[in-house]
Amino acid sequence: MNQAVQFIDRLEFREPDHQLVFFAQVSGMMVECVIAISKLKLTDESHATDYFEKYRFEYEERAEQLIEEESYNSAGQIEVELVSFS
Repeated sequence: MNQAVQFIDRLEFREPDHQLVFFAQVSGMMVECVIAISKLKLTDESHATDYFEKYRFEYEERAEQLIEEESYNSAGQIEVELVSFS
């Protein structure tokens, strides 16, 4: 399914859940793309934002693929796994 996916310049750091959330617009609908970052032990929003900006392209690319595969969770979100560098 070929959908127009656009990522908007919005990022949220959800402290209690240890999540970074970035947003995509898909066929006029806003979709939350969620990264569980608890394993990274990022101490505050500034560190989380810096981390995301460093790997933004990789996360957006993965999210786009998951959107195209329609891999939404029960809340209508896209769950993006951490980028691994090995």
